[in-house]
Amino acid sequence: MDTIVSHQHTALFYESEEEYLDIVIPFLKSGLENNEFVLWVLPEFMKVEDANIHLHKFLENLDYFVKRGQVLIQDYKAVYMKEGAFSSMGMMDDWVDLEKKALQKGFNGICATGDGSWALEDCYWWNFLTYEAELNRIIENCKMRALCTYSKKNIDIKKIFEIGKNHQEVVVNQRGGWSRLAPGDFENNFNL
Repeated sequence: MDTIVSHQHTALFYESEEEYLDIVIPFLKSGLENNEFVLWVLPEFMKVEDANIHLHKFLENLDYFVKRGQVLIQDYKAVYMKEGAFSSMGMMDDWVDLEKKALQKGFNGICATGDGSWALEDCYWWNFLTYEAELNRIIENCKMRALCTYSKKNIDIKKIFEIGKNHQEVVVNQRGGWSRLAPGDFENNFNL
């Protein structure tokens, strides 16, 4: 399946690992093919070894990209929970720094996907929502595409709405097919 992500800052709501991989793998593949530095921040249910296996299935030349230093796969805690806590401002600095390094290495920008399902807990939620809103500003000024993924398990409609408002588009599997929704679609279709 070709990637259906068409904006720089997209949210994906998924129900299963299969749905997750249906969108994430083509997205990452497009980044590698576009000479972008690719960062894959994994959901809680996936290990780095598993992610490598999935990428190898779709990219015969994955070893080439790894040797070039074009791919980094990390556990979500290593990226989002530095020193045991989440800092939205620290993450902004990290994105700007990562883009600078990627451009210095000759890459065309950053293609990143990160799973935010861990942040749905109330103790992280508002700080993470601030991060998602601020990420829009960073992305506008950087050569970066981001796919933020969220498991639909245990997420209420209000949080889906709030996430949707902070992205340029939302991708969701509806009635057996993938759909793209713009932020205005949420405002027009949800009465919260």
